[in-house]
Amino acid sequence: MSKMTIQTGLLAAPALLLALALGCGKSTPDNSRIIANIGGSKLTEAEFQDIVKSLSPDPKEAQAFLTDATARNERAQLAQRIAMSRAITTYAAQTGLDKDPSVKRQLEQQQANIYFQALMKKRMAGMAPTDEQLQAFYKERVEALKAQGRAQGVPPFEAVKGQLPELWKQQHMQSLSDQIQNEVKQKVPVTLADDYRPAGAE
Repeated sequence: MSKMTIQTGLLAAPALLLALALGCGKSTPDNSRIIANIGGSKLTEAEFQDIVKSLSPDPKEAQAFLTDATARNERAQLAQRIAMSRAITTYAAQTGLDKDPSVKRQLEQQQANIYFQALMKKRMAGMAPTDEQLQAFYKERVEALKAQGRAQGVPPFEAVKGQLPELWKQQHMQSLSDQIQNEVKQKVPVTLADDYRPAGAE
């Protein structure tokens, strides 16, 4: 089992600090074992499990990380990082940093980024190209290579078919991003004053 996805998920996502600060409150009572006390607040085993599952796209990987005896040290390190993130958030509140206008603006921007990335991830998970789309994508790539004089030795479609869906998704990320932004504009209209409207903006 690869533990890197879960570990990297926490380390490479400074936004996790914000997510923890915003709270992951459960609507149902959590009577699971307390695995960390952080200045009066508690991190429970059920919360920890939920965090691990949210960090890993593979449920089997998450389950193995949570139960495998060889992953004990990695689990402990992850719990320590989560606890420290919450401790920093608590300390920031104690010192009044959470009221700082500059910090609040940064948190607001980070929150918007988290939501946007979550929307992208959700849409990407549902994107599954058809064989026809993959063949068209493959032909486009081959034609582009031919135009550059680099088509020699290109593997046949069937040999690379398994790698194409991910490449196809990557190519469609920009159009998906534009699509989400257009949906947001339709649902939440934004009007700027004339002197604050970017050139060419509607």
